[in-house]
Parts: sequence; C-alpha cells; structure tokens
Amino acid sequence: MRARFFKLNNPFTLDLRALALLRIGLGALLLADLAIRAPDLPTWLSDNGVFPRSASIEFNSDWRWSLYWLNGESVWAGFLMVIAAGFATMLMFGVRTRSASIISFILLLSLHNRNPLLLQGGDNLLLLLLFWGCFLPLGERLSLDAAMVREPRRDNRYLSVGSAALVLQVLSVYFFSALLKTGDEWVKDGTAIYYALHNEQVAFGLAQYWRDLHWLTQPLTQYVWWLELVGPLLALSPLFFVGFRAFAVLAFICLEIGFIFNLRIGLFPYVSILSLVAIMPTVVLDRLWPKQKANKTVIQMYFDKHCVFCEKTCYLLKYALGLPNATIQAAQDDAQIGPILERENSWVVIDEHGRQWLRWAALVYVIRCSRRFGWLGKLFERVGQRGDVSYNWIGDHRQQFGQLTAILMPWRQTYPRAGISMSLIAGALAVLVLWHNIASVDKWDRIHGMDTGLGSDFHVSPPSIADPIYSWLRLNQRWNMFAPWPQKNDGWLLMPGVLKGGDLVEIGFMTPHKFSFERPMLSGIQYQNYRWRKYLTRLQSKQNSKHRLMYGSWLCRTWNAEYRASEQLEAFNLYWVKEHTEPPGYQPEINVELLMEYHCRDAKLVDQKIVKEKLVEFVKVSAEP
Repeated sequence: MRARFFKLNNPFTLDLRALALLRIGLGALLLADLAIRAPDLPTWLSDNGVFPRSASIEFNSDWRWSLYWLNGESVWAGFLMVIAAGFATMLMFGVRTRSASIISFILLLSLHNRNPLLLQGGDNLLLLLLFWGCFLPLGERLSLDAAMVREPRRDNRYLSVGSAALVLQVLSVYFFSALLKTGDEWVKDGTAIYYALHNEQVAFGLAQYWRDLHWLTQPLTQYVWWLELVGPLLALSPLFFVGFRAFAVLAFICLEIGFIFNLRIGLFPYVSILSLVAIMPTVVLDRLWPKQKANKTVIQMYFDKHCVFCEKTCYLLKYALGLPNATIQAAQDDAQIGPILERENSWVVIDEHGRQWLRWAALVYVIRCSRRFGWLGKLFERVGQRGDVSYNWIGDHRQQFGQLTAILMPWRQTYPRAGISMSLIAGALAVLVLWHNIASVDKWDRIHGMDTGLGSDFHVSPPSIADPIYSWLRLNQRWNMFAPWPQKNDGWLLMPGVLKGGDLVEIGFMTPHKFSFERPMLSGIQYQNYRWRKYLTRLQSKQNSKHRLMYGSWLCRTWNAEYRASEQLEAFNLYWVKEHTEPPGYQPEINVELLMEYHCRDAKLVDQKIVKEKLVEFVKVSAEP
C-alpha cells in the first residue's frame, strides 16, 4: 500500500465513484437552489417582478441567451423550473445521465442569464461543474444507468480530456483566487480575515467570537493565501500524488467548512466541497470506501419473458442491493417455474433452500438478502397485504412501465463515454477557460510581495475571438473572492415609508412596523435569503442605479396588493447606512446615503410637503449616533 502512495501518478486521473458522488451532489444542489428561488419566482423571473425581461436582455451581452426570455409570465418560469427539477432528479439518480446533464446545464444557464443580479461565485462554479460533467461518465457508478449495463468496467480509474478539464477547473478556483489577492490586507497586514468577519452582511455563527483575536486571524490569513496558491500545485504533482492530493483536498474542505460556520454565503461552500470530492484519488477512496464482502446468499429471480420491464427490475434490484450471486432467468425457460408464473401471475424467487417467494413477499425477501439495505426489509414487510395490491397494480400496467423504461433505462453493452469529437471540443474549451483565468490576473510583477521578474505592464489578454464562446456558454470566470482585499464597506438598508393614513413606518420587511434606530446585530437578517441580500446590496452601486426604479415600482405594487385603506403605501425612501470597517482598535465610520426617493403614484408627488418632511425627519433621526 505504501508503494502506491509514492509512485508516479497521472494527476488528471479521476475515480468513477468520485464522479458518481459529483453527479449525486449536483442533482441535490440543483434541487436546493430551485427550492431557495421558488418562493420568490414571480419577483425574480416575471415581467411583473423587479427585473422584467427587457431589463434582463439589456443587462446581458449580445451572445447571452435564456429560455426564460420566451415568455414573461410566472407560469412559464414555473414550468421551466419544474422541468429543471425533473432533470435534476434524473441526474441525481443517474437516469439518462448525459442527457440529464446537458439539459440541466441549459436550464441552469438560462436561469442565470434571466437575473444576473442574484448571482455569486457559487452559482458560477455550479454551472461549470455541470458543464464539464457533460463530457464525463457521471453515471457509470451508483446509478440506474449502470444497472442496465451488461458488461460493466471493473477499473474505477478514469482518464480523459474531460477529466483533465475538471481537475484544472476545480483547482483554478483556489489558485487564481490567491493570485488576485494583492491587497496589503493579504500581503502585509494579515488583516484580511479580520475584515471579512466584520462584514455583517455575511458574518454570522462563530465569526463574532474570534474575529478580534488578531493573534489568530493574522497567521490564518497567511495560511489561507499560501494554501490557495500552493495547494493546487501540490494536487497536480505526479510525485507523491496520493499524499499531496489528499492533503490539498482535505485542507480545502476544512477551509470550506470554516466558511459554513462563519460566513453566510449561500451554497458556495457546499458546491466547493462537492468539487473537491470529485478529484479525490482512487487510493483514498479505496480506504474510505472498502469493497463490500460478497453476499454468500444464492437466490434465483425468474421474470416474465414477455415483460422487458420485469427483467430490468430484476437487474436493478441485483445492482442496487448488491447481490452479485443472484441469478436472473426468464421463467418460461424453466419447465418447473414457468407454470408457477402463469398460474400465480407473479415473478418467482427461489432461495438457497429451494423455497418459493411470490409477489410482494418475494421483494421483501430479496431486500432482506442485501448486506447494504437488508434493514429495509422489515419496513417493507410491515406493508403486508397492501404490498400485494401495489404489486398487482404495477403488474397490470407493466406494458406502460415497459414503454417508459425503454426510454429512460435502455440496455447498454458497456457504459458510453465521450468520443473523439467530444474530447476535442472539451480540450479546446479547457484551453480557452485556462487562458481566460490567466488573463483575469491583473498583476504579475509581484506575487505576495515577491518580485517575479515580469514588468508592471505585463498582462495576458484573452483571445477576443473567443468572447462569443465565453458568453454563449457562460464560461467566463473571475475568482476574486475577498480579492484584491475583503470588502470594508459594510452597512444596512433603511426604507422609511409614508402610508396613506399619514403614519411613518419601516417597510424593509414588507410588514409595517416601528423603526428601530439601533444597528442590527447582524444586518444579514434583513434579507429572506442570500439571493435577496445579493440583489438589494447590488442596488447600492451606481451602475445598477437604474434598476432601483423597477424595485420601487414592484415594492409599491406588492405592498398595496396586500394592504388596504390607510395602510396603503404612499411613498418611501431607500437609504444605505454605510459602515466603513476601520483597522483593529478604531471605531467604524457611519454615513447615511440616499439611494432613491419614490412615490407610488407619481414621482412628482415626492416633493409634497407631508411626504417630504416626514422622510427628511426620519433620516435625520436615523443618522444620529
């Protein structure tokens, strides 16, 4: 075993079991992302929301596209999201895996282009993992597709252009993130983690307990930077490959777990952990995933020769339950079993003692023979006679099930892999993506204070001819998390509104309540989820100022559709209370910035005395220390 750890290895070789875990995780994360977006579907994805199609098309480049642009109604967006959930489920269970990967990529890309104001780095990485997965045999292990392969490959190792592209993509996230961290907070002061954990928009959990421990945050800042730079290089080393790759993967996973417990950044750390699991070396997986002892129980499963669905079900049970010693045969080919099947209208299972099991009881017995899922047998046994009812119903509709499985679960001699054409495409795109990442680095003359010998004007430009490809497939990327330095301008939103009855209330939570002038302990709690945080904080920037009016129009419509009479919203102001995080030992500087004045009926009425005076008075009070 020790010799295997130290021999030369190809760093681009992946494990089929790791790819299966990647597939399952991608499906689960796609479903989680859809679940987070679903409650606000009309808000984000319809023409009656905060970002109608006209704004979406204008925001994107000429080469961007989206299926959500075909119709502006919530029903259409909901339909596409339901379809996306269906293919994500197929991907997770490995049903028509390559088709599910491609269609899931198309639907996710369309979703991203529909409202880019909601996106963060984790969304980009999720899309890229899904893209490279289209070139990989994600369903060759732990899938329904794999159960329908007559001659499965025994070797878990897999090497291709697609595997090389995936490895480079995963490691580029960290390597180029380090190169983009050029601020003094990373290079000299070691205060980057201090500033990151003082950003109340994202800080939560354990952050407040240790962010002022400078004896800890300063060395950790240096550790994070060097890990991001050196970790990918170690992971690509062909010498001592297993040790270096395992160390890098484990160290990065620990880093992501730290993000989970300290920063509110949505699904990003979970996507990153999943990407790291995908490049785990085979030797480590052999230790973590030991081969299960072969089940010594010998059972015989007999199916109806005229029922393709019945045969596939037997092979699926054998694969999923881990029953290598089980034999599968058409009942009509056995002179004794054939009459039993015809008489009982049931498949027949023969155990090692020659006993016969029929219908639901046969299924329960087969499950109990499994070392993996034998415990489920007791649960299935409790179903009792209702199990036979279910079995008979399935048997009555086996022709329809056969037609469905013919489409979703076709027989294959061997599991299909990418051919020469797809490999050439993957290789060309991998080169373009790596080129794009290299071009994203602005400074090459000094790296972490060290002179590289390159001039200050040295810069690698991406090929302009490839811009349509980057945009069309959304492959362009820039991994500038907390780069070149962590965000220092923190703050929170104030939305004082005047109701028709004359009351002045805070409307930030979409419910009229008395405003508290104190700073929230965690300003991130102002938002329903991290999508809202991304959207509302992006409204602060001048480049997104034109989108504020659409938000104002939506807020008035939504509020007044819910409230009646004196609680109808007349006008509101949108303020950003900016808190600049100062160096350790200094008090933060707070300023109030007016982002927008909005009247729900007529913009000119904002100047009316009753509205103007109340809102001006409000901001004066709110600005007081």
